[in-house]
Amino acid sequence: MGRGLRQDKNGKAQVIRATGRWSQEAEARFLGELAATANVRAAAAAAGFSTTAIYKRRAAWPGFSAAWDAALDQGYARIEALLIAGACDALSGAGAVAGAVAGEAPPSALVGEGPPLAAGMTVDQAMNLLRLHRASARGGAPQRYDARAKPTDLGAVRASILRKVAAIERVDARTAAGRGEAGTAE
Repeated sequence: MGRGLRQDKNGKAQVIRATGRWSQEAEARFLGELAATANVRAAAAAAGFSTTAIYKRRAAWPGFSAAWDAALDQGYARIEALLIAGACDALSGAGAVAGAVAGEAPPSALVGEGPPLAAGMTVDQAMNLLRLHRASARGGAPQRYDARAKPTDLGAVRASILRKVAAIERVDARTAAGRGEAGTAE
């Protein structure tokens, strides 16, 4: 058993005995996969650990948590760059895949070079991942997004808007009537 150094919750360095099978190599595999895919489950599997063990390690080791956040940000930036490159290729007609623009092909089909996104990830899934990340990075609740949602019925939207406009007009009419009565009493 070796010794390790970790930072405790108060920020002080603490020498501990390293136990278990976690190693610098396992951590490097996890962080590398996380930076490549922005997928914690896939990164944990690549390192040979369960997601529960990985999340527990993140909670206990502030240095690992910081490295995790940096790798995740790198992964999101990579996915965003691949999507942008794919969209540019699709718009220019260079190497575009017809179904890729509609979200039916994996983004790796859009990109000529570089490692592909996570296996089986579609453009819609990558876009959803970026939406969720944007909400968490800004400190808000994740956006509720469903790629399989049915298209909105325009008639229902129009009726909803008209109901709201009518409600606003009723409030305005009451307010104007209230001001008129107050104005005549003076």
